[in-house]
Amino acid sequence: MRSPPASVRMAIAVSAMATGLIASPSEAQEGCEAVAPGNDLTRALTVGELRITYITNPHFLCAGGVEIWADSAEAFPDRGYSHLIGNVRYQEDARELRADDARYFTNEGRLQAEGSLVIVDEAQGSSIENGNLVYLLETDFRDVSEMTVLADENGVRPVAVLTPRQEDEPGAENNAYTVVGDRIFLLGASYFTAVGDVLIEQDSLEAFADSAEYDMDGSGLVLEGDARVLSGEYDLVGRRITLSAPDAPEDLIHAKRNAKLEGGDLLLTSAQIFLFLENDQLERLVATPIVDPASAVADLEDRERPEAAVEDFVLTADSVEVRAPAQRVERVFASGSARSESRAADSLTVDLLPEIARTDWLEGDTVILNFTEKEGVPSDQGRETGAPELELEDIIAIGSARSLYRLPPNDSLAVPGVDPPAVHYVVGNEIRIEMVGQQVKSMQVSGQTEGVHLEPLQRASGPDTTQVDTLAVPDSSSFESKLDSELMGSQNILDYVPPSKSLQLREPFVYPLQNRPRSLPWIR
Repeated sequence: MRSPPASVRMAIAVSAMATGLIASPSEAQEGCEAVAPGNDLTRALTVGELRITYITNPHFLCAGGVEIWADSAEAFPDRGYSHLIGNVRYQEDARELRADDARYFTNEGRLQAEGSLVIVDEAQGSSIENGNLVYLLETDFRDVSEMTVLADENGVRPVAVLTPRQEDEPGAENNAYTVVGDRIFLLGASYFTAVGDVLIEQDSLEAFADSAEYDMDGSGLVLEGDARVLSGEYDLVGRRITLSAPDAPEDLIHAKRNAKLEGGDLLLTSAQIFLFLENDQLERLVATPIVDPASAVADLEDRERPEAAVEDFVLTADSVEVRAPAQRVERVFASGSARSESRAADSLTVDLLPEIARTDWLEGDTVILNFTEKEGVPSDQGRETGAPELELEDIIAIGSARSLYRLPPNDSLAVPGVDPPAVHYVVGNEIRIEMVGQQVKSMQVSGQTEGVHLEPLQRASGPDTTQVDTLAVPDSSSFESKLDSELMGSQNILDYVPPSKSLQLREPFVYPLQNRPRSLPWIR
């Protein structure tokens, strides 16, 4: 059996070097030899001035431990072109390439492979399957190798498994990313990008984006365009989402522009949201604008203030922090012109109420909500059913605090949903409201305290209230035209509400209200 000519060995040696995932020219040496089993037939011929060499069942062992197999091969040394056909296999140390067909162009330093493509680098813990490969080698005229894998002619998309670099530690977890895209591109051994309806999986996370970029020596995995990260506990979206590298100081996910997080009891929107994780579990959230909300030159998206909805409460502020150990909301901090609203008492809302009194609300420089878990409801078998629900324990406003709280009026003849509620308004340095269920247990106001409590005028005795036409327009002719001056003195509710957010009581709501203090044991 004759060995292939030197020109053929050279072409195959270069092809072998090319097919390595991250092999460099210095790692491959010239020269291959035919080894058994294989190389059943070698034939060389010349067509015009074109030399062609055919090999059946080629099997070569090359310098550096490179080994190559195929069903057949043909070489065109004058054109610097080699073609391996059928069950192509290249192996070097921990690197291996398999394909149905491979072509190598010597002058361009380009390798193409297709059909049942598999590229494995066990040393790096990386692999690529499916699609068509175009690999540009590191050469004298190309400083860094480039690898592109495209969906094949049947639309089968490439799948890459990439393991980020990390120090070897016993018991270390595998943080590999599985990436699917229309096009996958690798630059050298550290940079990766995928485009076209990208899907990424890592442990319990799934991510989606128009494109994804990963720099093993940089900031981590970046998702661009309709980006989304989904876990069993939360769903995060944004125009851009960055997942920190495994060796980063903090395990962090950052969603930027039109950011929104939904998870369990929480809905959070903001210009940007930061997720801090511990052992792949959400521990803390921080939401802020990207720029100063007062900036007139910045985009509206970048100035969006955070809004957090937890249970029946909605908080807005310049920044919001959510403490959620083991992915259960425990505390919410809202800082900077903070406001909390509750619509739990919607049954007290009537058309007569002005906008400012349509909800119960609390404002301050900082507002804090503390939550606890409701006691589980035992099942017939004596076990609790379902995940525990959240319950507000207390709510605190600190700094320039003020609160408006509605409650059923004293009037036993009042019709809920028709007659206005009583309104309690208070201003202080700090306001603390303790809750039981959705009801106020107590209120503590500290610092310079001012406030009013307003009750609607009592209904005159008359027909059975069950027969009252709730669609009738209230008759305001008998209402007093001002608050009871004897009880209120010179005070006016407008003294305690800043003009920009004044409680503008308009007819017919202003007239039926007068100050009728009553015993309120939860206010102290």
